Amino acid sequence: MKLEIDTPLALETLLAEGAPLLSDVVFQGLDLRPHSARLCKVFLKGCVFLGCQVDCDLAGHLTQQGCLFYPPVPDKVYNPFRTGLYSVEELYDTFDPEAHDLEASYRSTSDFKIYSSYRLVDDPGGRLRPVLVDETLARRIHDNSISDALDEFLENFAHRSVVAVMGGHAVARNDKLFGDIARLTRSLRRKGFLPASGGGPGLMEATNLGAYLAPYPDDALERSLEILESAPTFRSGGVWLAKAFQVRHLYPYREGGESLGIPTWFYGHEPANLFASHIAKYFENSWREEGLLALATGGILFAPGGAGTVQEIFQDACQNYYTTYGVKSPMVFYPRQYWDGPEAVFPVYPVMEKLASRGNFSHLLAISDDLTEIERLLEADPG
Repeated sequence: MKLEIDTPLALETLLAEGAPLLSDVVFQGLDLRPHSARLCKVFLKGCVFLGCQVDCDLAGHLTQQGCLFYPPVPDKVYNPFRTGLYSVEELYDTFDPEAHDLEASYRSTSDFKIYSSYRLVDDPGGRLRPVLVDETLARRIHDNSISDALDEFLENFAHRSVVAVMGGHAVARNDKLFGDIARLTRSLRRKGFLPASGGGPGLMEATNLGAYLAPYPDDALERSLEILESAPTFRSGGVWLAKAFQVRHLYPYREGGESLGIPTWFYGHEPANLFASHIAKYFENSWREEGLLALATGGILFAPGGAGTVQEIFQDACQNYYTTYGVKSPMVFYPRQYWDGPEAVFPVYPVMEKLASRGNFSHLLAISDDLTEIERLLEADPG
């Protein structure tokens, strides 16, 4: 296993040991120029330097030692060599919820600038920007850095603690389902689970909102829903964000309100919601989607959604069928009339039953019209 050094404190601790040889160490996103003299005296075996700032002497030493060195990438609106997940404050750094032109304020943010570097945002088809290989590599490094930071974040949570909710991005804030999902994830967070979502609007926002307000009294959620309802969908533009900021101002983040959002700039026209405490935002949707399903070892609730949700159902079923990541996890569907029966919108549940029977995960499959029962199902250890 390689040792990762990605903070100044970790670097100082390592160098203070005074070892004459460093083997299989990955240095990431650090300014190594103040430490050049010390590092030039160390033998470096199999070490990797990603996005680190070095002087000429250290650059020559790294070359002589045969190290892999990928220098910082200049002139990017994002840092490919991140050492942590995103926060709301970072993505929406310049957004002013009281601005006269809320849309213009949103377009000034880091989140929108990164989105604009990825897609032709004002193009009717929202096409991807044509890029050269250097940009492609930078994006892949960025996404790998996000995955690494995500793994480190999840080390703080027990096995089976992550429960994800999959559902429609277009579900409005004033829809009863939105409030119901928020109440569910609030309860799950209070019981120690880490709710996770795709990080966007609709039921993804409801998932993160419930967890965010878990440390507050129950009436905080009802008050928040009243505020949010005046901008029901993300298509409301900047006002959708402004109302979320209003809730955050009224109820500042507290410990115990943790949740995970995993959005993507591939769907950047759907802004990341403001209630995930930790945001793992990717360029590549396929990388993000596969990872979100895999990390939800505590189970996934599939709520009403469209093609994206149906795709996620079959993708998760495939992970369970082949035990792709070494564990099978619960798949719970809500409500029954949406997923099962002759009048179902998407009657996929009978197919899931057949797959589960063949793939030996029938005991992990459930469907219900009762969110209280669903909560009990997710709490139960499937064995």
